[in-house]
Amino acid sequence: MIPTYGFDAYPQATGPVPHATTTEALEQLVTYRREEWFATCRQHMEQHRRHFYKLALIQEGGGRFFLNDEVVEVAPRSLLLVKPGTALGWHLHAGAQTGLYSFFSAAFYNAGLLPGYQLHAVLAGAAPYVYHACTAAEFAALHQAAEQLLAQQPQLEKARHALRLLLADVHQWTPAQPAAGLSPQVQQFLQLAESRLADAAPALTLEPYAKALFLTPKRLSELCRQATGKSATDLLKEKVATEAKVLLTATPLPISELGYRLGFYDVAHFSRWFKLAVGQTPSAYRAQFTGYK
Repeated sequence: MIPTYGFDAYPQATGPVPHATTTEALEQLVTYRREEWFATCRQHMEQHRRHFYKLALIQEGGGRFFLNDEVVEVAPRSLLLVKPGTALGWHLHAGAQTGLYSFFSAAFYNAGLLPGYQLHAVLAGAAPYVYHACTAAEFAALHQAAEQLLAQQPQLEKARHALRLLLADVHQWTPAQPAAGLSPQVQQFLQLAESRLADAAPALTLEPYAKALFLTPKRLSELCRQATGKSATDLLKEKVATEAKVLLTATPLPISELGYRLGFYDVAHFSRWFKLAVGQTPSAYRAQFTGYK
């Protein structure tokens, strides 16, 4: 049987939960043992989830993780790194769940680095996550690096160094970048769509994006189809649907407010649109993950 835990019912350590203070470290990096302080970790993840990378080092346990439209079976002695803007949910296996969780911002990792050494270069590729089932030797090295990250967390510069050492190992498991890249205009279109969604200032039609790129909507769609086989409208629909999933699984926002944030001014319109795009109503999609986090 797969256990289901509500937020308040998740197994926690018996000691007192430390009072969270607003510090630069907490705003940019937080690392916890999976078996300890889960509630505090969960609250922090809710607050910062949209812009943070999520790193899970699974020692014991694991489960079924849902990443956008993919299902990943996460085994003991493995690593899962999830990029920002990815809809994430999970069903944990029964039994002990041990290891380490770390949530961090790109700004924390990138401080003082030249562009070629920043996080987008270290984790180059379009995949929304990196998963690796480790050998015993690989996991031992990762676990040692993660323990250093946990120990150095209060000291920002040391913690930053420990995180970079840890991700240097992860880099080798990052899927290779496809040889044929997207054209600059298509890349800019996708980046602009993601940026507007992240800032809660989306546009559901192509005109604002085409205008920003000095293109007609028809030309933008032609370029997208040449590069990806999909129209610009289809690509934008995918971006909006993914952001909707992120907000449904990561925040307690009412569906009406969530739809408004995505550019829908009527909750019924958003619900119909989401069901056509995803195959479920927003409330049904949210309900399947609510008890597992």
